[in-house]
Amino acid sequence: MWSIKRPLIKLLLVSTLFHAAVLGAVVARTGSIEGYAFRSLDCTEYFNIARNISLHGVFSQTDAPPLTSDTWRTPGYPLVLAGPMLIVGDCPIAMVLLQQMLAVLNVAIFFILCRRWMTHRRATIAAYMFLLEPYGVFYSFWLMSTTVFVTVMLLTWLAWQRAMETRSLARYTIAGALAGFAVLVRPIALLIPIALLIGLMVQWFRTRRQHHGRSRAKVSCIATIAFAVACFGVVGSWMARNQYVSGHFALSDQGGVVMAYFKATEVTLWRDGRTQDRYLETTLDPSKRNAPHAVWEQIDERLRSRMPNIDEATRANLHWDNLAQGNRTTADSFAVSDELAAIGRSDLLDDPLRTLACCTARCMSILTFPLNLALWPANGVPATRLTSSVKAAAYLVLLGLLLVRLARGAIRFEPAYFPLACTIALLLAATPQIDPRFRVPMVPLMILVALLPVWTGADHAATTKPVETANLDRTSSSAPAPNVRKKD
Repeated sequence: MWSIKRPLIKLLLVSTLFHAAVLGAVVARTGSIEGYAFRSLDCTEYFNIARNISLHGVFSQTDAPPLTSDTWRTPGYPLVLAGPMLIVGDCPIAMVLLQQMLAVLNVAIFFILCRRWMTHRRATIAAYMFLLEPYGVFYSFWLMSTTVFVTVMLLTWLAWQRAMETRSLARYTIAGALAGFAVLVRPIALLIPIALLIGLMVQWFRTRRQHHGRSRAKVSCIATIAFAVACFGVVGSWMARNQYVSGHFALSDQGGVVMAYFKATEVTLWRDGRTQDRYLETTLDPSKRNAPHAVWEQIDERLRSRMPNIDEATRANLHWDNLAQGNRTTADSFAVSDELAAIGRSDLLDDPLRTLACCTARCMSILTFPLNLALWPANGVPATRLTSSVKAAAYLVLLGLLLVRLARGAIRFEPAYFPLACTIALLLAATPQIDPRFRVPMVPLMILVALLPVWTGADHAATTKPVETANLDRTSSSAPAPNVRKKD
């Protein structure tokens, strides 16, 4: 046990010192710990909701009573912030420090995950690669859901790994509940539970094909059901709340806005050869409000034409400056979202081949950002080609390592399915938008697969022997299974 505790303690110490040093740099540059806390309009929204939960027990963005129930944001991240607020009050500094502690914890959890499948040396290298990932560190100082989402993802991964090893229904249930909570932290995780359910069904069929595998196949079937019920229970409870508040059984009223104003707009700009204008056309920065938003203006006109039965005052408020940020209008927010979703789908399906090409290219752009800025400088972005190239270098190396590892083959299902499936799920949900925040949770997933040792034939012979559940329960996640030999 000391063999895992000693490097883990060292890793925690180094991670703490590293984040303390970055914290000092932030204070030196901005003059305060919370200097980056409210860099985005989203940060203020999250903070207001968390404060209203802690003070009034109401999920609302409203600054002062009467508090209007919010259906734009999902509750995961505000709930995480609201807990400490009950103790320390609505102090942004405390919230930033909380995220620094979670960032340190994330590195430790990731090391434990890696150590299950790698030697100590490889697991340590993987952990330090994750620790030094610049965008993850940068966004940990914003009051946004990025760091918390990574924490929930890693805990889901750990629960999934333990469940697959022990065949414990309780752990499958925990994994399902955590996957559902990940969706409530960031809706971009919506495809992750589906990807994991597919993995459970694959595991079910695999166990049915094994010798004496009927009883274990039955357990796998029940486990799949337990995972699905727990996941839907968490997500469904929030959707039921929205049904009670607004009359709509939905995750939020944000889906149509994202579909039209962001995803469809990205594809439209791609088709028109105006990708260099994406940072002007899709910005919500108040200082750039007067920048051209031609595509969004066209969407507004189409939206108004699809809603002829509204009064003129409401019609005037159906404008991207309100809708894209989730500001309420007198119209039904979910009805507006549905119409915007229809507009977005129409634009995406207007030319399916170009849409597919755009989304495919954008998946690569997400993984290598800001390489796209080095190759095709964008209007309204001050970054130079050299600066963007230097920032992109580490991600290019990581992607290269991942592709080489996949090309070598001989990857076991157990360690590789979760990170590969979740990376694909996150990419599909994010594309064609490009935002480094989307990539941050993919980085640890990619690192583990990139550094996985090759699974040899001897490993296959060892791991196909019947193993009792009791033995699986005793297998430690802190070290490779004793009957599995890995080639470093």
